[in-house]
Amino acid sequence: MARALELSRPGAPVERRAWDAQRLGAVVVLVVAAPLLAALYRENPSLGAVPETASATLTAHALIRTGNPRLNEYFPKAVPGRLRSYALRFHGDAIYGIEPLASSLTFAPFLLGYRDLPPAALDRRGANSRTAARVTALSVVLLGIWLLDVAPIGRALAVTAIIALGTCYRTVVGVALWQHTSATPWLLLGLMLWSRARQRTVLFPLAGACLAVATACRPILVPPALLVVVDAWSSTGLRRTVTWATGAIVAAIGLLALFGNWRLHGSLLGGRAEIVSTIATTHAVPSYFHFSILNMLGLLFAPSRGLFPYSPVLLFAVPGLLLCLGSGASAATMPAPTLRWVGISGILIFLLYGFIATWWGGWVFGPRYMADVMPFFALWLALTPFPGRKRPLLATLFAASIVWSIAVQELGVRTYPCGWNDSPGNIDLTPKRLWSLRDTEISRCLARLTSPSEPATHG
Repeated sequence: MARALELSRPGAPVERRAWDAQRLGAVVVLVVAAPLLAALYRENPSLGAVPETASATLTAHALIRTGNPRLNEYFPKAVPGRLRSYALRFHGDAIYGIEPLASSLTFAPFLLGYRDLPPAALDRRGANSRTAARVTALSVVLLGIWLLDVAPIGRALAVTAIIALGTCYRTVVGVALWQHTSATPWLLLGLMLWSRARQRTVLFPLAGACLAVATACRPILVPPALLVVVDAWSSTGLRRTVTWATGAIVAAIGLLALFGNWRLHGSLLGGRAEIVSTIATTHAVPSYFHFSILNMLGLLFAPSRGLFPYSPVLLFAVPGLLLCLGSGASAATMPAPTLRWVGISGILIFLLYGFIATWWGGWVFGPRYMADVMPFFALWLALTPFPGRKRPLLATLFAASIVWSIAVQELGVRTYPCGWNDSPGNIDLTPKRLWSLRDTEISRCLARLTSPSEPATHG
């Protein structure tokens, strides 16, 4: 079995991992487990029952029924100025959902089984949660295949299970049609192709296309779409046609997404333009884009909505992150320069979130925005040797962190909504509560679990 990590001289050739029977068997395990995982993700539809995911469902349904994203059929009595949902917008005489068109196009094939249903039947059939569960199960399979290419089999499967069950994939990505849900398979497919692009340069344009579509679904994912072009430029030598092709594809998809925003909504920001302009009146923030170090600290460490309080196992990914940024170590199928650019792209996505004033992600369970960096944390964790018998204390902490991470996600599944989002006070208007150690989202949901007779409010 080839080693997952190898130390090599900068610029030294990287040996390509052979896909033997064991690895192919592991892929079969992932595929067989996918339907079971999809069923698991559907256990609590309330986790993602918000207007934007509902509008994404309707738009995807409209696309497969009529080939048009207009939602007038679903709201026949609506008139301009009287739409109550922030997730719907009139443009001219047409009603559109606010989510990017690329996102709904991604979901549309998964809704083909609902094509002949009337709009009113979508909720009864659980179209939102069922579709999200299937898309995310596919994403987990793609994640596992990618990790099998860069890590030992056991570690790759273990990390795949940790991400699937012990992170916001369980309570955000897999439960509703968020932008995160549609962008994740494209991001993973792009990273998978990018990982091998220096061995086969034709993969650079394909990787760029997938990463650009991920960005069209979730604009904050732009760093990997740009850095794959940089990596192509630095690796293809005199074959600049590969670089130009990669850049042209990324730019074309990006421009097409912007044109779609303008065409459907009259703004390059798309359907969320009004939310961006009015955020200061609906949330306790000065503006939508407002950089703060506190935002980034909150994303990682806030008792409510911080990544590590909900998934402490990801703290053990730090050595893998340092490995990505180092100059001498490389994954067996990923040359050191590519590994470094991939790592930097994950860091840049996180840094961009430092500019989002509402870093807690609204009324959800756990760190929703960190869903976009989960593939990178998965890579970093897979590149980190797990602590063993020679370090019993560290091994115990690692095992405990896995148990905690999975248990917290299950807590959200079993108890959400538990009332924390809106009591005392709407969390969007009282964000200081995110830092409270006495009343956290986790502790409130735990109290709900131990005292199920107490009524939960909408939050």
